[in-house]
Amino acid sequence: VFEAMKRHEEEEPQCYRVASIEVVEDKCKAQPPSPPVARVVVDSNDEQDAEWNREIEIFLQQLEDDLEETPK
Repeated sequence: VFEAMKRHEEEEPQCYRVASIEVVEDKCKAQPPSPPVARVVVDSNDEQDAEWNREIEIFLQQLEDDLEETPK
């Protein structure tokens, strides 16, 4: 590509570009995107995060209730 650009410098200036989309498409064909196992792991992590968030909410509510019940 660069050799071709050097040879044509004397000619009318123009834009030279490399089609990066095609390069990415070719790479994806050679190496398929994440396997189903990876998606399952990610989904299970999301579910675990949601469960932890529910537990945190319960804990915070219990803590708040205890603070309200404690005499000052």
